[in-house]
Amino acid sequence: MRGFLVGVCCASLALMAGCGDDENESTPPEVLSGLTRGDFVLRADRICMQGRKRLVLTGNRTFGGLGSEQKPSDAEVTEFAKREAIPTLRRQYAGLRELEPPPGDERQIARILDRAELGIDQLQADPTILNRGSGIPPGLQQAQQGAFEYGLGACGQPIERQAQSPAAP
Repeated sequence: MRGFLVGVCCASLALMAGCGDDENESTPPEVLSGLTRGDFVLRADRICMQGRKRLVLTGNRTFGGLGSEQKPSDAEVTEFAKREAIPTLRRQYAGLRELEPPPGDERQIARILDRAELGIDQLQADPTILNRGSGIPPGLQQAQQGAFEYGLGACGQPIERQAQSPAAP
């Protein structure tokens, strides 16, 4: 199960996972351009934290009843990926693409976002990847590493499943 939730993010997902576009919709485009690196990191991490929260909440709601040694079925994982994870990740990366990177960082940010989109496409093609290995599509792993190297805190760390309390006897 831990690998499953790690896979759900990225990007959150890896890593930079979604729901942050609500804030960007209310932010005038001129405010999003010309960000300093520090401002860019703060805004991007805010988007990633919102996506991370959404993925954790929906993941726990969907799979919270499973024991620590249990994995969801491939059918359950596929349904979750299509209904929650993929749309959340796509919204997140759309929100991140709306942020104009600091001057000189455009190629590095574009590479991170392109790798993330590749990872989302990999997840779309085979949602059961969430049940195998690390649970993170290779593209999202690369995006996560790039985000970490750039200095994105929330965008560069995987989501891990919260420890559950053992059931009372």
